[in-house]
Amino acid sequence: MNVDQASLRPHHTPRSDITPVWQLTFGLLGGPAAWFIQLCGGFSLSTWPCFPGEQRLPAPALAWAWTRPATAIMTLLAFAIALAAMRVSGRLLREASAANSGGSLSATARSTGRTCFLALWGTVAGGAFAVAITFTGIALFILPRCAG
Repeated sequence: MNVDQASLRPHHTPRSDITPVWQLTFGLLGGPAAWFIQLCGGFSLSTWPCFPGEQRLPAPALAWAWTRPATAIMTLLAFAIALAAMRVSGRLLREASAANSGGSLSATARSTGRTCFLALWGTVAGGAFAVAITFTGIALFILPRCAG
């Protein structure tokens, strides 16, 4: 059994072709994290003015009027983060797809295949969570704050 020595050498991907892990992580988890923060923060900012003590108030106290604009700003920031994560993933997907167009089974092709997979799901998650943030934001502003 003869094996060509050149085929046994490990293949090293050039440093310029490596996708930064932080970009893949942000692209994949940015949308879900933004929605989670918007959901928890929006709920607490919307309900706390109704329950400052042990009894529910029929309307938010005037001292807590700042919570409505803060909820709007938080919703817009979360939406922007989800869209940014989707754009980063989309860019990584285009770059990895272009690099993987050769169709070989080398280590570089497998690496770009993983990048394509993570970037594709980052694009899907970013868009889906942008929609979820939109609907959560609509619910935070349409539903009455102190209704029981």
